[in-house]
Amino acid sequence: MSFIDTLRPTFWNYEDVATGPHQSLFSFRRKWWRMVILTTIVALAPLFILSVVNYRLTRADIRRAADLQTRQELSGIWRSVSFFVSERRSVMEFVLKDNTLSDLSGRRRLAAILKNLKSGIGGFEDLAVVAEDGRLLAYAGPGRPPAPYTYCNEPCFKMVITRGYYVGDLQPGQRPGRFLVMAVRSRAASGRFFVLRATVAIKPFEKLMSTLDVAPAGDVFLVNQSGVLQTRSRFFGPPPRRVPFDIPAVSTDSRVMETTAKNGMPLIVGLAGVPDTALIVMTVFDKNKRMAGWRQLKIKFWIFLGISVAAILLMVLGMATYLVNRIHASDQKRIRELHKVEYANKMAALGRLSAGVGHEINNPVAIINEKSGLINDLLLQSDPDPLHEKLVGLVDDIRHSARRIGKITGRLIDFGRYREIRPQPVDIQRVLYDLVAFMEEEAESSGIYIRIQVPEKTPVVISDKNSLQQIFLNIINNAFGAMASGGRLDIVVKNSAPGQVSITFTDTGPGIAPEEQKRVFEPFFSSTPHASGTGLGLSVTYGLVSRLRGRIRIDSEPGKGAAFIVLLPVDINKDRRRDDVSDDSGKALP
Repeated sequence: MSFIDTLRPTFWNYEDVATGPHQSLFSFRRKWWRMVILTTIVALAPLFILSVVNYRLTRADIRRAADLQTRQELSGIWRSVSFFVSERRSVMEFVLKDNTLSDLSGRRRLAAILKNLKSGIGGFEDLAVVAEDGRLLAYAGPGRPPAPYTYCNEPCFKMVITRGYYVGDLQPGQRPGRFLVMAVRSRAASGRFFVLRATVAIKPFEKLMSTLDVAPAGDVFLVNQSGVLQTRSRFFGPPPRRVPFDIPAVSTDSRVMETTAKNGMPLIVGLAGVPDTALIVMTVFDKNKRMAGWRQLKIKFWIFLGISVAAILLMVLGMATYLVNRIHASDQKRIRELHKVEYANKMAALGRLSAGVGHEINNPVAIINEKSGLINDLLLQSDPDPLHEKLVGLVDDIRHSARRIGKITGRLIDFGRYREIRPQPVDIQRVLYDLVAFMEEEAESSGIYIRIQVPEKTPVVISDKNSLQQIFLNIINNAFGAMASGGRLDIVVKNSAPGQVSITFTDTGPGIAPEEQKRVFEPFFSSTPHASGTGLGLSVTYGLVSRLRGRIRIDSEPGKGAAFIVLLPVDINKDRRRDDVSDDSGKALP
């Protein structure tokens, strides 16, 4: 038998051949499957619904937390960058207010201002004063633009005329690296204006950005409105490369979006525009690392869900198997009871038939017995002759056979006869001794030794004396028939349980085979080959014991004798009252 077969319940391969074509209407296996499926759906549906809702809410909360963290980091960086730009713009506006056009047109004055700006704030590379027609009026810084040089075609000059200030993209300068161009417009006393233009090195700017509080897996840089890098990026390389996604229209308010890098890495991107510039501060984070907590929580969630589903399935399987097993056991009990009822009906019909047959046979047997007796008397009165003794012997055989037929018909009539139970105090010890005394002669002739063991405190039972005598006599006769060549019969009386007495008859006969023990109490069955009995003794005994509210069972092994144990209630009236209460209320008294 395989391991799978040991796990299968008893009802799995059960087929009730007695149900015939109706077997398809009732299947324990189909009921088990239906119970498992329906119970699983009822049990798992709320779990899955709650799990999905909780999963989505938790993921949304963690995503909001990641967005909030990105916005907070972006806000700090944006303030630092905005302060860096606004600080230098404010310095340039202060220079315009503190100096006239004639002051700034002097090379020494402009050079002194540039020197103070480098030492005070830092980052300024050069200063230039441009007239309203775009001509360069003064310049301080490394090198000098080619002469003649005009700024009227530069984007910064056009923007500064209309807006009053300009902060442009980072552009290559005369030195290695990229520089930020800033310009501020001012009016002269005559109503005409001029422009103060400055080139600001990006190194202090990049140094500032490198010191900002950004997660180790994050990246921070500047881009313009077209998505062109203005500072170096860990993810996208050095400028002037373009970020691999479209830049949405942004304002000074922070914005968070999700995108994917060229290598397939999911990213969380934060954007915020620098005030009064075309620059955008951008932070980029690896989404997987930023939401690492969600990944761990998701793994725990699936593990918990899997364990919960497995536990529910095991519980459902166990419960369904237990319930269907109970239904199967009840069905088997129902079938056994139906078989008992069928057997009882057969026995009742057989009893009526046997009683009728017994009465019908008794009449011709009585005539045979009477005529054979008359023949015997006539033979005894006649003169002896050589044929006389032979005829007398034949008549004796006829009379013996007639008496044997009478015994058989008597037992048939007893088998079918209903006797009224008359409960009375009965001394079991006295009944047994009287029967043994009655059977003593037959026991001696057969070489059978009988031993009776009765405890001193054996209670007097309330039962039917005649039925007990018949029960004990039938069992003793059966034991004598099993020990035809002699043996020993032990009769032991015990108080087996409160309110119950057991009487055990143990013989030393050949025993009864296990397959025959189930049929011992059937009518006309005999386990002894060529038996001279009718096979009705134990069947009558079984019926009498049942009517006395008792039980009888066999304990035997082939070659080791047989033991018949009779269990009787001490008071049959009390047992009857309990059955009456059980019939009325549906529940027996304890």
